Amino acid sequence: MNSIKRFFLSRITVLCLICLALAAITLAALVPQSFMTSPADMETWQAAHPLLGRWSDSLGLHRIYTHPGFAFILAGVVMSLAFSTWEQFMKAWRLSFARREMADGAILRTALAGDLATKRLRSQGYLPVGENAGVSYLVRHPWGYWGNSLFHLGMVLVIAASLLVALTQQRGVLQLGEAETHEPTAPWTDEEKGLLARNFTLPCPIRLDRVTYSFWPNHGVKEVASTLTFLPGNNVEDVRSVHINSILTYQGIRIYQGMEFGHAFYVEVEGPGIRKEVFQLMLERQKAPEFPSYNRFRNVLGNDALLRAKYYVDAEKKSFARVDPLLVLRVDQGGREVGQLPLQIGGEGSIGPYRFRLIRFSPWSRLIFVNLSGMPGVFLGFLVICLGGIFHYFTPPREVMVCPCPDGGSEIRWRATRFATFYTDEFAAIRASLEAEERNG
Repeated sequence: MNSIKRFFLSRITVLCLICLALAAITLAALVPQSFMTSPADMETWQAAHPLLGRWSDSLGLHRIYTHPGFAFILAGVVMSLAFSTWEQFMKAWRLSFARREMADGAILRTALAGDLATKRLRSQGYLPVGENAGVSYLVRHPWGYWGNSLFHLGMVLVIAASLLVALTQQRGVLQLGEAETHEPTAPWTDEEKGLLARNFTLPCPIRLDRVTYSFWPNHGVKEVASTLTFLPGNNVEDVRSVHINSILTYQGIRIYQGMEFGHAFYVEVEGPGIRKEVFQLMLERQKAPEFPSYNRFRNVLGNDALLRAKYYVDAEKKSFARVDPLLVLRVDQGGREVGQLPLQIGGEGSIGPYRFRLIRFSPWSRLIFVNLSGMPGVFLGFLVICLGGIFHYFTPPREVMVCPCPDGGSEIRWRATRFATFYTDEFAAIRASLEAEERNG
């Protein structure tokens, strides 16, 4: 046991764990995390960084916070902090309740007997912690010894709770079009879960009723909101809304409104190997009315044919306020463009052997569902860290040793365990108080 404790308390182990944790957090900041990135943005990043993209896929760098290696690092940090906390706890216990000599500190001699001097010090907030052979030991603010212990305990709580979150978290992303219903057993658009978590299923079907959005004059997103209907059964419907910066909670599941939204186009396709099948093509919103939004769909046509799509929310390319979308389809095969086809609602046409018809469109919205256990432990940990900081910085213990002298007087030794110069006036106040006691008899 001692060898394990020495290993986790060694400087090299602590430095390695800190470096590994920082490296993991840095990677998570540099490499797009799949859960936080839309499929289109992820595909764009991988196209721009093909080598790094392959490494990220093979090493799982797109899912750092649910990666087994990150859980291993957190477990090591918890062990190291737990042993350190125990050491700090035992040190605080010894300082609070064990008698000890004071070889340093300021010295004051007084004609008052030891018991009278001790009584005077107690009236000034010094608490007795022991007595030996007539020598009294007193401490003011002995709880200040526990500041470091609480600080370390808080860090243990935060990291342990974070480890619990990493192991048991369940996250799911849905990109739903208006009037679409997601069944609990249906697959997520994207899903991420901890090593010990089961598959994430919603408690009931959920339907997206409406997507509302607005823009600033510079075309930045001002507001996005989704109106959802939960369908728990028995013809009971529970209608709720979720906005950006307004989290919706339903049966313990937190639901966030994503920034991504756009239009979903329902296109009937007919061609080699496809018999009048309707596909949903989701395209993200445009950044400006005159610039189209793009997406690629690899699994629609088959036969090594790639379907590319772009759209303008306003066919006249003038405004976001007017919704009259223009969808332009393009088919590539063997790396060569086969043709393009502009479509509006009800329009149809052909590209090579494929025939397309745009049936309808609807807004879509990205919704993020999160089921976490352990977050209260994180907040409790930060509370304990703050408490430890208050004890450490605002209540440093001041120790006093009262020694009887052969002439009937006593010698006072005083010291502050931290920030000694800041409390110099306190020693002067003790001197003045004892001298006043002498004068008053």
